[in-house]
Amino acid sequence: MIDSHLDSTEAQRNILEYLKALRSLPEGLDVEVTGDKRTGVLYIRRGQVVAAECGELRGNGALFTLAASGSGIVREESSKKPVEKNVSVTISQVARFLAKQPDLSQGGGYGNEERTLEEAIRLFFQFRRKEAGVKLVEVLRSNRFYYPAWLWHSRLMTRKDHIKKALFEAGTWGNTDPLIKNETKKINPQLTDAPDTVKRCIFCWSLIRAGMDRCESCQGLQRVTKTVHSGEQVTAELQQSVLRYEEELLKNPQNLRVAYCLCLGFYSLGKVDRAREYIAKALKIAPREPLFVKAAAILQPVQQPPRPKEIDRKPQPAVAPVSPPVDRISPTDKTVLVVEDSRTARKVVSMVLGRRGYKIVEATSGTEALLTIEGVTPDLILLDVMLPDMTGYDVMTAIRKNSRLSDVPVVMLTGKRGASDRLKGMMSGSNEYLTKPFDPAKLLSVLGKYLEPSVAATPAAPAIQATPVRSVQRTEPRPAPVKPEMKAKPPVIRPAVAKPAVVKPIAVPPAKAGPTAPVTEKKDTAASVLVVEDSPTSRRVISMVLTRKGYVVSEAATGGEALRQVENESPSLILLDAMLPDMTGYDILARIQQEPRLKDIPVVMLTAKDSPLDREKGMRAGATAYLTKPFNPDKLLSVIGSYI
Repeated sequence: MIDSHLDSTEAQRNILEYLKALRSLPEGLDVEVTGDKRTGVLYIRRGQVVAAECGELRGNGALFTLAASGSGIVREESSKKPVEKNVSVTISQVARFLAKQPDLSQGGGYGNEERTLEEAIRLFFQFRRKEAGVKLVEVLRSNRFYYPAWLWHSRLMTRKDHIKKALFEAGTWGNTDPLIKNETKKINPQLTDAPDTVKRCIFCWSLIRAGMDRCESCQGLQRVTKTVHSGEQVTAELQQSVLRYEEELLKNPQNLRVAYCLCLGFYSLGKVDRAREYIAKALKIAPREPLFVKAAAILQPVQQPPRPKEIDRKPQPAVAPVSPPVDRISPTDKTVLVVEDSRTARKVVSMVLGRRGYKIVEATSGTEALLTIEGVTPDLILLDVMLPDMTGYDVMTAIRKNSRLSDVPVVMLTGKRGASDRLKGMMSGSNEYLTKPFDPAKLLSVLGKYLEPSVAATPAAPAIQATPVRSVQRTEPRPAPVKPEMKAKPPVIRPAVAKPAVVKPIAVPPAKAGPTAPVTEKKDTAASVLVVEDSPTSRRVISMVLTRKGYVVSEAATGGEALRQVENESPSLILLDAMLPDMTGYDILARIQQEPRLKDIPVVMLTAKDSPLDREKGMRAGATAYLTKPFNPDKLLSVIGSYI
């Protein structure tokens, strides 16, 4: 099992009868239970179960689940090691409860509770509440002690007595779960003087009193009002729900209720432009819906008269320079075929090229690439060497044999760095050979030679600055300082523009000399972010995004390296992947939470694990926010900016 102790035995037994027989046992045992459907571990000290684990369950829920599962293989080992207690019931209490519930003692029906709960949560965030309720009942019929389902069941209820019962069940079986403890602490006092039927907040599921437009718990608006909100008092709970609703709308773009909910969420956060964006999406689908029409009228910009005055005051000279760089960023309609099997790498490359104005066509294998070029003649092909079905060299040979494609430039972009690999690539007919992790500035410069020969020498530098220009335009204090830099540097040194973007914001004492945005510069320069990510390409891209915003970035490729770094210096925020070579991000969160000096550092998880249960596991472990890959740079910066 976990450790090898004094002795070890193994046998097929009835779990409950086995536990009853241990009540007089003086020594300690660690017992591994393997049934037909469930497995878990019981930690027994002086004849009583002090801790239990079963899949995602801990504490009472895990113990009752294993005890009710009937027979299984029991493997026991003597142990005296200390265990953190998470069970609050005795074996006698378990036996009495199951005796009154004979159907549970037989193990009940069994289903995949984890997967079914995940489906229920997704339906919940799509406002398909009845369907979500059916799924939750399915989970609880399979296993009454599956307390995460009781928590979501309580959030679904609008009757006071039903909410109380569901929360009681959740707290009984999930007796050590911090999420359930916080929910019970928040909701139970609200139920004291509540009517029989209540209204729930769409962001944090608190009770909304009659006549209230804003949730008193999370500060989330329940309808669009004429009062403009600054968003200063919003909670992390509201921000996390908004992020989750955003994900669901991406998967279900025709869902009107989610679009309106996002309008309310961003309006609550003080982001009126984003609120307008989502009410516009809702109106496209249902243009005559009175609720949407009214909300759009309230959100309509009222302060339009001052805008002409501001333009007359001389923002015109400042606005004029913006137009030429933007034109240079999108000068052509050239098409680039990106042949790359890694989804993350494709996302990053497409983001870099798309901002330059190129049209992107993607292929995930050599076969798919060759089929694509049968119908599309790209202006350039960006080709990986290692593909699932063949090598990039094979693809290159096929391209050069095709007379229609023989003159199409091919740039190889690969992780193979050897001189022999480079020579092989050039010998096979590629025009350029670049290696990963790549420098976006260099990639754009190389592609520009073939796609924009007339402007490749000069506009290359502004192309690197495309990201700051666009993101900065959302927060108006920054365009002024960025534009002069773009005009001063472009003609001379292209690489020097990319690297200053990494160094300049960090060493920005110059910000004192440029009074354009002192407050933002001071905040950004002071904030440091530790990026814990094992993929070199992902680290490179994340660091590029953060440093351009002005954050000081340090990197760690493993959990051990990350923990060593935080021991020496505490960052302002940690950006944490869930899957690392030596440990999981959840393990790192647990270590951080145990350190008083570190537990207040905000931790944002950025991972490819996108299921609701993974999200809940991350939040329960102590993450401040949970984002998924491939990520949106603006969204990442927005989340980080709300915590530091």
